[in-house]
Amino acid sequence: MTNRTFQIVVPDYKYWKQNIKCQTGCPVDTDSRGYVRAIAGGDLEKAYWIARMPNPLASICGRICGAPCELACRRKGIDEAISIRALKRFVTTNYGVEICPDKKDFVKRFMDRFQEKGSGIIGIAKETAKPISIIGSGPAGLACAHELALMGYKPVIYEMEKVAGGMCAVGIPPYRLPRDLLQAEIAAIEALGTEIKLGVQVGKDIALKELYDHSAVVLLAVGAKKSRMLPIEGSESRGVLGGVDFLRDVFTGKEVKIGPRVVVLGGGNVAYDVARTAMRRKGVESVALVCIEEFEQMLADPVEIHEGAEEGIERINSFGPQRINADAEGRVTSVLFKRCIAVFDNEGMFNPRYDEADTMTLPADTLLFSIGQSYDLSFLEDCGLDVKRTERGMIQVGPDQVSTSLPGLFVAGDLAHGPKLVIDGVASGKRAARSIHEYVSGKVLTLKCVEVHRERFENEVSGNRVAHPKDFEKIPRRAVPSSSVEERLSSIVTPVETGFTQGMASEQGGRCLNCAVNTIFNGDRCILCGGCADVCPEYCLRLVSLENLRGDETLRQLYKNRYGEEPVGEGSAIIKDEERCIRCALCAQRCPVDAITMERFLFKEVFES
Repeated sequence: MTNRTFQIVVPDYKYWKQNIKCQTGCPVDTDSRGYVRAIAGGDLEKAYWIARMPNPLASICGRICGAPCELACRRKGIDEAISIRALKRFVTTNYGVEICPDKKDFVKRFMDRFQEKGSGIIGIAKETAKPISIIGSGPAGLACAHELALMGYKPVIYEMEKVAGGMCAVGIPPYRLPRDLLQAEIAAIEALGTEIKLGVQVGKDIALKELYDHSAVVLLAVGAKKSRMLPIEGSESRGVLGGVDFLRDVFTGKEVKIGPRVVVLGGGNVAYDVARTAMRRKGVESVALVCIEEFEQMLADPVEIHEGAEEGIERINSFGPQRINADAEGRVTSVLFKRCIAVFDNEGMFNPRYDEADTMTLPADTLLFSIGQSYDLSFLEDCGLDVKRTERGMIQVGPDQVSTSLPGLFVAGDLAHGPKLVIDGVASGKRAARSIHEYVSGKVLTLKCVEVHRERFENEVSGNRVAHPKDFEKIPRRAVPSSSVEERLSSIVTPVETGFTQGMASEQGGRCLNCAVNTIFNGDRCILCGGCADVCPEYCLRLVSLENLRGDETLRQLYKNRYGEEPVGEGSAIIKDEERCIRCALCAQRCPVDAITMERFLFKEVFES
């Protein structure tokens, strides 16, 4: 039997794409690697359009995204993830829609780029006598409208608030998301062909059935805008408020009175939004955030916890509320807590257990619940439409994650999948747009790969080297610069993050491993000298004999799947750990027979009907 060199799987375009984990980790398939590398190379305009093409809220995500791309980043498994979200913020700040005064000009440039790229959805709309109506102008509703407008439809959004943006406008603090930036993103979607009607509450100002009867399609994207409360003793006391309700009232300009001593219940990002917003209110002397989770179990981003501590928020872990104490007038005076000894049971289900004897009392004038969010579906009650609901009262969603039991009625965003990230809402809205088009046109859209090619990566620098900065593997992740605590607390609109400078962005972009470039082995040339394994700094290459391969059940089965036969006889194989490879190209440099090359795989996907 001849010697063979093989990889763990048979590579196809999907294999090469899944190696770009930041892209596959993004709900809208953003080529994060592409714009990070463009920033590192100094081509900032190219970087912006790469970030903007799949994401109509790219500038917003540059400020507040939970960054699932960073959770997926392969460099995270080596030291720390690339600062993808902060790099997106840098490039949108310099080239985004927020700095473009003429939104029609922006849309024209965007459409030129979009048509040049080609996605298969431009101008595919079917003529409809009735409009497509969207209820809710949050990320899901905006993204759906954006995609429908690209197709050629004229969507109409109905928003109950006096301002568009959903929870981005009435839930996320302006020190994280400047309102002018938010409205710039929305204005671009309007310039694309979307109409937004503000101050119209479906179920009150217009009946859902009336809207349904006069629309080709209706999309429900109302979001989870109600606070979830705990029915504990004293919860009806004056001074007990819902955290989300508190944020909405503050950001819509309503009069909100809270006392000097504030206690926030909850351990997620929204709880920190509530606590940090309260800390910026006049007259507030102290804010304590209390949650049942241990520090390691908290759902809030580490940066939120760190910045909250800098701003003076006291964090208390592993305690849950037992009773709210009030004075003779029914106003909150303190909260009694008991220690939580376990949040989950042995089966991993949420089932808190407490030590009733270990208690703590915190003085409080205001108690803000931020333990979850719920929906206001009152517009569905007696609406005259047969919309199936689940046992918990939620709308029953189909396997496609956007359809309902009623033809022509769709859902998206939090209402479809529960409270998630802004980028998840964008992805859901885009998915809903495609389903709406399929419903209206009767044609199914399928994502197909129409172009794949590979190019040897040797022209940027001499030889087979991949273009990385010197000692790129040693560059540490840099914290995003922020304003001083004094500046932050002076105003609710003062941004906390100040963002990367161009030098910082270039440096941080240079940390990218460039996962679109792959190590390609030519088994016909390989002489099994082992030089590639010897020189690999991450020890991700191994030269093993077929005898050892037969002794490893996993590798033996992979070999059999690859070649259709057992690894019999004598010979050797090279095993590569893709997760550890940093694309340094030392193996390709070391190979004496040019059996290893560094090659970049490029592919193009479009929707076809």
